[in-house]
Amino acid sequence: MPVIQVNDRQYSLRPGQNRLGAGVDADVRVAGDEALGVQAIVDVTLDEQPVIRRASSTSASVTVRVNGVPLVDPTPLIHGDKVEIGGEELLYSDDSKTGATQYVSSAEVSELAHKRTGPARATAATGGRLMSLVDGKEYQIGDSGLSIGRDAACTVVVAQNEVSRRHAEVAPVDGGYEVRDLSANGVFVNGGRIDHAQILSRADVIRVGSEEFRFYADVPPLRAPAAPAAAPVIALFEGSGPGQRYELRVPLAHIGRGAHNDVVLQDDSVSESHAKIQLRDGDWFLADIGSTNGTFVAGERITAERQLSGPVEIRFGATLLKFRPRPGAAETMEESRASGGVDNSILRDTAAPATLQAAATTPAPMPAGQGIPAWIWGVVALAVAGTAAFFLLNR
Repeated sequence: MPVIQVNDRQYSLRPGQNRLGAGVDADVRVAGDEALGVQAIVDVTLDEQPVIRRASSTSASVTVRVNGVPLVDPTPLIHGDKVEIGGEELLYSDDSKTGATQYVSSAEVSELAHKRTGPARATAATGGRLMSLVDGKEYQIGDSGLSIGRDAACTVVVAQNEVSRRHAEVAPVDGGYEVRDLSANGVFVNGGRIDHAQILSRADVIRVGSEEFRFYADVPPLRAPAAPAAAPVIALFEGSGPGQRYELRVPLAHIGRGAHNDVVLQDDSVSESHAKIQLRDGDWFLADIGSTNGTFVAGERITAERQLSGPVEIRFGATLLKFRPRPGAAETMEESRASGGVDNSILRDTAAPATLQAAATTPAPMPAGQGIPAWIWGVVALAVAGTAAFFLLNR
């Protein structure tokens, strides 16, 4: 069960919306000053990661942070995350991930903050950063890596006697990021000492001396084989990131985080099954299918099916994409069906050329004799035989 701890008091988060702040409307009371009001909301759904977002009534003068970072977009909560509202610190944990009892003690919450929960998730070798679990400070991991140690020349300085001058390194490698132990007293990942070096998974916790850092990086994109040339591109989803491009080749596509979708968005703010898009009578229609964080068209959250007119920005949770329909998509689909060219597939996250031309459909040549009714051939044969007999009898 998800739990928020405020000082020595635990609040169990129920399914649905859980309001954090002060006053009579708050489910989790952060402070005694009722003027603070509700500042954040934690959305809890079955089989989904709880997501925290700012309340619509949040005052600009009140700071809401997650692990020291200001909360702007909806953000999934992970065991041990620290939430700060108006200067008050809260701790988040979920005992369903660890087999703990319904309520988590202060010592258990502290222990959960030092471990990665859930299965290991591989990362790309981009977007690497370390988040201090002591003060929430974030350190970016550059192309040449990041150093941790007692020496002032290190990227991350840990001024403790048991920490070596250059204690550890975190650097990008093939397949993600690697942490290397350069010390005498060891480097620990998720509580276990590593043997010289280890590939990191997303949300791993690295300990150097008594300081701990949570590791984050980009999730590697999911790629699928290129579709046959006979399948035309009828619409596109494009993002701002490199290679973030989804080519639609079917008139009905499902969108979400789960692998069963046609368009798979690797973003924790996107639901397993988030939305669907459909081409009908030459027009595109988008519908949300009960997502947690909503589907937005041109900045407006949709509650019913919405027709898409021309290129438009669409947001699924925190993932922002631009939708671009291809001119004449409906006609292209019909032509492809007639020629047997539609393969009912979608290219996911492909780095295709910026300009795409729908494949031309050229009918295959017809074999000799195909398409002429048999009775016509019979008439022709009789006419030829009759003409031959006429000449033979009149020689």
